[in-house]
Amino acid sequence: RMWTFTGADGFLFPESINRNYDLNNYPMTAAARQVLANFNPATDNPTNNCTPKGMPLIMEQPLPMEIIRDGDNVVLRIEEYDLMRTIHIDQESAPQNTPFSPLGYSTGYWDNDTLVANTDHINWPWFDQAGIPLSTQASITERFTAIEEGSMLDYEMVITDPVNFTEPVTLNKKWIHVPGVEILPFECEEYSQE
Repeated sequence: RMWTFTGADGFLFPESINRNYDLNNYPMTAAARQVLANFNPATDNPTNNCTPKGMPLIMEQPLPMEIIRDGDNVVLRIEEYDLMRTIHIDQESAPQNTPFSPLGYSTGYWDNDTLVANTDHINWPWFDQAGIPLSTQASITERFTAIEEGSMLDYEMVITDPVNFTEPVTLNKKWIHVPGVEILPFECEEYSQE
């Protein structure tokens, strides 16, 4: 099915964080707070250029996403940056010597009608676009559940990163199913301050 941004709650935020990026409410370690204090949004924001986003930030993107089956696996076709994520179903972990990458390596399974994905091997350095860092020790658990008779996708993400968070961080959002929407080629334009 094709899913797209709902507008009202399309951004990934825990309930305790507002849309003004009140980042002090995140359970950050001292090391993460130091990185955040030195972060300059005008020059350091990872979304100011055409480098594809990694996990977990790519799942905040507002453009259409298609979820399809590819044999036993599930593939997320994401319009933003023309990305594809594969969730390897019924694998307990990444194969030995799996390289780290911005999207990491995802394994998954079905819990009744909910797709559960676990991702690690991530080398994308940012938790968000506001300056909270992400380490290579991070792991992410996602839950995708179709609700409202399949018209909406409820999404939950739990990020564990012992380097940057003192406890796991849970984020939520929803997508709506929009028949007829197509994934279009992504044409990125570099952000400029001029």
